[in-house]
Amino acid sequence: MPTFSATPVAVALVALLSFALLSRLVFADVGSSQDFRSSQSINDFGGGATSTSFQSVTTGGQIVTGQSSSTSFVLSTGYQYFDSFAPLQESWRWYDDESDETPTTPLESENVAPSDIFNNNIIKLRAVVKETAGIGEEAAKFKLQYSTSTDFSSGAYDVQEQIDCNGTSSWCYADGAGVDNAVISTSIISDADSCSGSVGDGCGTHNESGISISSFTHKKDASAEYEFTIVSQGTIPNTVYFFRLFDVVASSAVPLDSGKTYPSLSTQGGTLSFSITGVASSTTAGGATTNIDTTATEVPFGTLPIGTPITGAQRIDVSTNANSGFEVYAYQKQGLIGDGGQQISPIPGTNDSPSGWTSACTASLPGCFGYHTNEAVLAGGSTRFAADDTYAHFTQFPSEVAYSSVPVENHTTDLVYKVEAHDLQAAGDYMTDVTYVVVPVF
Repeated sequence: MPTFSATPVAVALVALLSFALLSRLVFADVGSSQDFRSSQSINDFGGGATSTSFQSVTTGGQIVTGQSSSTSFVLSTGYQYFDSFAPLQESWRWYDDESDETPTTPLESENVAPSDIFNNNIIKLRAVVKETAGIGEEAAKFKLQYSTSTDFSSGAYDVQEQIDCNGTSSWCYADGAGVDNAVISTSIISDADSCSGSVGDGCGTHNESGISISSFTHKKDASAEYEFTIVSQGTIPNTVYFFRLFDVVASSAVPLDSGKTYPSLSTQGGTLSFSITGVASSTTAGGATTNIDTTATEVPFGTLPIGTPITGAQRIDVSTNANSGFEVYAYQKQGLIGDGGQQISPIPGTNDSPSGWTSACTASLPGCFGYHTNEAVLAGGSTRFAADDTYAHFTQFPSEVAYSSVPVENHTTDLVYKVEAHDLQAAGDYMTDVTYVVVPVF
């Protein structure tokens, strides 16, 4: 039989694997101080694994920004989400006692617009600014802007500086208790942080200017309360005004926090008060010196001496919040007529072109009667009565004798009456009625 022999053969399977791990180092750094924090978020992560047959590559990154909060913690996410001071406007309240450093007389409740704010009334606004990015702001300064639209879409106007304030400014900064840019002593708005004795994160500043330089630091995460002292000058009656804070450092308006509203108020409806008073003898009025006493209803010239003028005056007082001021007109129902039908001649000068008394009331006239107003400027910028010796005669048509282009409080005008009789003037008792008409201009 055949004999077989076998030689064992050893087979070795060798698996050669080549493996490389590629990785990338990424870092997240936070630098912080008492007032500021600079955060650099992790933007991406990644790496790779390869073999002779396979490759795995992994990358990722933060794709959303936002903030989550609880009673104890705040979680903020996003690539460089914290890169600058991020204020939000919170609650507010108006006060009427500007003479108190910490006002205690509110015009309304928190976040409620007061009404019937009259012209020239100095008021205070307390408003809270909340920092939301964990980054403070050095030299923090906020100014106040106003508008008649709820969202400022029809224009935002800076509150006017005190030095530039006039009757057409609408809203101006005003002087109240507390020094401009000084830290307030006490916070009084509900969502402000604690502030007592000018110590605490809730302590903001007094503001009586929008352009002055501040050295105040608004701390990170702080809800600080700021005060603004303002006054209405030439506001439109019965109108709602809205106000917002403007970050001067960032040159941008402070946005509202969720659920919050802009401070607002409504002005008083149209008002007008008008009075007439007499003027005593020996009073200087319109460049003339009176030599008779008058009352609110009478200018009693008495017995007229020949060739000697008799001068009296009445004082007109006007107050109105009409945004374009007022005009006062005067007219007479008849000439200065005597009981026999005779008349003391009106002086030749007219309201449009008054004349000097001495040059116009010549001896050739039996007598003269006329008026002068001490208003240096009338409507349209006319200065026709600016010179003292400028007289006009009354007519049966209203003529302008007083004027203002802006709202006024106790604006006074002296209307001077003058009469003179000459030799040819007939004897008798003379009388006329003069009517004043005041017109507010809204």
